[in-house]
Amino acid sequence: MWSLIDYILQLTPYSELSGRLHPAASVVVTFVLLVVGYIIGSSITNKLFGKDNFPVKDKHVFIAGGSQGLGKALAILLAKKGAHVTIVARNKQALDAAIDEIQAEKLYPHQTITSVAADVTDHSQVVRAFDEAAAKHDGKTPDYLFCCTGNDYRPNLRHLMFVVGAARPRLFLEHSIQEFEDAMRLNYLGSLSVAHEGVKRMVHHGVKGKVVFVSSTLGFVGFIGYTEYAPSKCALRGLSESLRSELLLYGIDVHCFFPGAIRSPGFETENKTKPEITKRLEGEDEASPPDVIAMALYKGLRKGQFFITSDLLTDILRAGTHGITPTNNVIVDVLFDCISWIIAFPYIWYFDWQVRSAADKHIIKTADDNIH
Repeated sequence: MWSLIDYILQLTPYSELSGRLHPAASVVVTFVLLVVGYIIGSSITNKLFGKDNFPVKDKHVFIAGGSQGLGKALAILLAKKGAHVTIVARNKQALDAAIDEIQAEKLYPHQTITSVAADVTDHSQVVRAFDEAAAKHDGKTPDYLFCCTGNDYRPNLRHLMFVVGAARPRLFLEHSIQEFEDAMRLNYLGSLSVAHEGVKRMVHHGVKGKVVFVSSTLGFVGFIGYTEYAPSKCALRGLSESLRSELLLYGIDVHCFFPGAIRSPGFETENKTKPEITKRLEGEDEASPPDVIAMALYKGLRKGQFFITSDLLTDILRAGTHGITPTNNVIVDVLFDCISWIIAFPYIWYFDWQVRSAADKHIIKTADDNIH
């Protein structure tokens, strides 16, 4: 065995270590070299011979939440690839502006780019949106559904965690029950409504397409200030896992995207309610523009990944918490799983220490007359 290890070392820039390493160190070096070789070889093989699991030319793409941010960036990207696109959002003015941008980027003159003004938290409007989308695309049922509902874009938590979604960060006791219900209605039930109506039509017409949910890094982990937001994104993860199995009945693929921080002016509004301890833990790291995040989603879909991420640290969290779900790469996921265990303990200690240190400044008094 050691002669094999020495031979491998001789093929690397570390050939001078051949025959001099401790056996245990040799095993570690060999493992690292094999992992790196596997990753490089797998990447080259996929580029040369890998199957495209997300062909978009002449496909009808339905994007809920497509008037801004990630949804709009995704619509532009797919229009550039030759897709027919329908974007849905509540604001008609924002939709009209987005349509002009998407039209300017389409690949072929025959592509149909349309919009529908609808509130996805009202299921009757979701039904109407699909009816109008089909009518504007010569009766064609969408091939791909993207549930980007409620996704404004937030900066990332310092060096580890990221936030994406319609969030009003406050301490748990500062929220009303109505705000918790609103968050679930938009971030979770809005996506569920789009998926339910869209899948029903896909099954009826025999369309073997895709359903893509957009969660967040906080679909993997939660922290102070986001008790209203994180559960709604965790719910999307549970929905996608259940549907991934069930929709195999109809040949429909399901994916869940966990994007990192996306650049947006909405962060200034969010900061008006955000606790100081949450701001401190998030840090001031720069967020990525929506088109970069959209490209990460597109690449993940082409590879056929079930859980898709847009950055390394979120991918490590995915590997450390993936449960019983398809892996993106067995070797890489095992390595990332080990890394997640290593970094988890110091981060838990640091976050808990920061929160306890801020107790005097953040304890609130309730004003509920029903409490005695």
